Amino acid sequence: MELRQYWRVVVDRFAVIGVTFGVALVVAAITVFILPQGSSAYAAQLGLAIRPQPLPQSTNPAYSTDYYDYVASEYANDDLIAILQSDDFLKAVQDRLAKAPGGSVAGGIDAKKAHRVVTITTTSSSADGAVRLAQGVADLLTDPSAQSTYFGLFSNRSESVSITDAPRIVAQPAGRNAALNVAARALVGLALGVALAFLVEYLDDTIRPDEARELFGCPVLAEIPGRGVPRPPKERYWVSTASRLFKE
Repeated sequence: MELRQYWRVVVDRFAVIGVTFGVALVVAAITVFILPQGSSAYAAQLGLAIRPQPLPQSTNPAYSTDYYDYVASEYANDDLIAILQSDDFLKAVQDRLAKAPGGSVAGGIDAKKAHRVVTITTTSSSADGAVRLAQGVADLLTDPSAQSTYFGLFSNRSESVSITDAPRIVAQPAGRNAALNVAARALVGLALGVALAFLVEYLDDTIRPDEARELFGCPVLAEIPGRGVPRPPKERYWVSTASRLFKE
């Protein structure tokens, strides 16, 4: 099918495309501006370096001291991540923030490691809440009491905690631009309308003048307008008239 034939389908079925686009535009406007929107979360990140203090020198070490320190740091980070993601740790951070200006913050804590550095991600419904939650994690882990409360649970070494990356916002709720959101949904409706127009064209078995010439091998001599005149179920009057003329 040539481009002009595609264009003819779009022009002939413009009503289908227009109605579909209009409905999609109205629905998009209602869902964005009228219906309540779900609140996405802000995310803040914090980087911590956990470094176990070296043990006393052994008389006959099998490997270098750095190797043992590296392995101890890997294990410490794995154990610490399990603690950071627990509900008890989140509650401890929230209780600590409750005593500070601004009060407690509702949210969540996640963590992952890259060798000796632990990246902590906090989420909350507000940017300030996410940053305060991340800062609360940093304050709790750098507090001297953290050695006995948390690190002492899985290591006989003393851990040194350093902040490598201060808390900062790394993500915010998506779809906050209402106009862009409506435009994107309307474009989806437009694409759906074009697809629907081609589907209607494909299902339509009406014979057109150019198709009649291919079917009968002769040009159409005349066409009877269909306005106000009952049409045959599958053919127009000009097709019936043309066929009778050719037979005679």
